[in-house]
Amino acid sequence: MIPNRSIAPPLTASCLAVLTLLLFLGVALLMGVHPLAAQETDDEVRWRNSAELTYLLNGGNSESSTLGVRSLLRRTSARGELRIDALTRRTDATRISRTAVGQDPDDFRVVEDRETERSAERYSVQTRYDRTLTPRTFAFGGIGWERNTFAGFNHRTVAVTGAGGQWGDDRDWELKVGSGITYTVQRDVTPDPEKDDSFAGLRINLDYNHQLTTGTEAEVQWVVDGNAQEMSDVRADLVQAVSASLTNRLAIKTTLQLKLDNVPPVESVPLVTPDGEVTGDRVLVPLGRADHSLSVALVITL
Repeated sequence: MIPNRSIAPPLTASCLAVLTLLLFLGVALLMGVHPLAAQETDDEVRWRNSAELTYLLNGGNSESSTLGVRSLLRRTSARGELRIDALTRRTDATRISRTAVGQDPDDFRVVEDRETERSAERYSVQTRYDRTLTPRTFAFGGIGWERNTFAGFNHRTVAVTGAGGQWGDDRDWELKVGSGITYTVQRDVTPDPEKDDSFAGLRINLDYNHQLTTGTEAEVQWVVDGNAQEMSDVRADLVQAVSASLTNRLAIKTTLQLKLDNVPPVESVPLVTPDGEVTGDRVLVPLGRADHSLSVALVITL
């Protein structure tokens, strides 16, 4: 049974635009950015882009292909860091069925029927700017968009602003812990009449980077989002990665991602009797709460 939840009026596009504008204006005021202060010399600004490519192909009696592309662009300076993270990943599977055609068991031909369908697909773009306030504190703001129909939603947009603390050694490790307020707009594949599609919330995030050895680096990113209108509606995203350099520009990266949605989207399924008879009715049932993925990618750094 799906728990009862209050229904809020849908957020219009104009309201979302105004909210996003106010969000970034507030972050800009908090950061104290103005035209003169924002000017930086070339030697203070550093750009870095890393592209990850994952490809897996199976053939023979069964066929499947997985393609993943990720681009992470960073702009760092003494004032702060801008990150733009774009990801696309999809998996296609081909089912092969065989039929024997002929009049005699000793005289027939085999006909293969191939049906290809998408079994996984995800797209996302995440942007975030961290503004250094003091050597130990920072403010941040960002907005992210994601599409994952296999997880139950056509798109999810989250705007966030907040502040946190930072510690570390520039050469070996860095730890950032922050918290902030969010606003989420989500459109599910199967709308749930008892679930809000836009709501305010709270976020806690952790970013940790550690240079284990020369050429080997570990990363941990952990984000927890909570719905302020429904405390049981909590989402968590944990990413753990280890990369090993092959050359100055190439590296191999292994990533394990765990995603949790305590109140997942629902899907419409047919209702059948215990005897297996179709009733003709359909009911809403929640999807699974947890998803995970493990990938090995080639990383090109520019």
